[in-house]
Amino acid sequence: MKIYQNILENILEKMPVVPPEKGGIIGGKNGVVTVWEYDEGYAGSGCVYYPNVEHLNEVIASWIENGLDFMGIYHVHFGNARTLSKGDISYIERILSTMPDTVTQLSFPIIVQPDKEMVSYVAQIDFRGEVLIKKEEIEIYKEKII
Repeated sequence: MKIYQNILENILEKMPVVPPEKGGIIGGKNGVVTVWEYDEGYAGSGCVYYPNVEHLNEVIASWIENGLDFMGIYHVHFGNARTLSKGDISYIERILSTMPDTVTQLSFPIIVQPDKEMVSYVAQIDFRGEVLIKKEEIEIYKEKII
């Protein structure tokens, strides 16, 4: 995943350091994250993020109208957890199965707290229609490249 440094810093600063989990969406152009939307979501147990899907879909529609791509969903993990949970994996599979055919991959960054670090996973649909998830490198750009 490619991301501008200021976007990464803003996301890391916004995310809570104590439960409940929060999250949001990322978008951009030419494969680089240039925009993000924070989402308070809905109250639930401390270690589950329940996104406000209606609001986030409105933001995605606005991005598309402005020539930007929806690139993925991020959320916080507490206790320095750096891996996807079974619930995360199930959610990622459901999201990719509802995407238009033009969307074949999305990023799913985790904001690791309290370390304020981002770890990202990319999910892709393979030729059999199955979802493959793997950890991805994060490239940080200090200046605009687009």
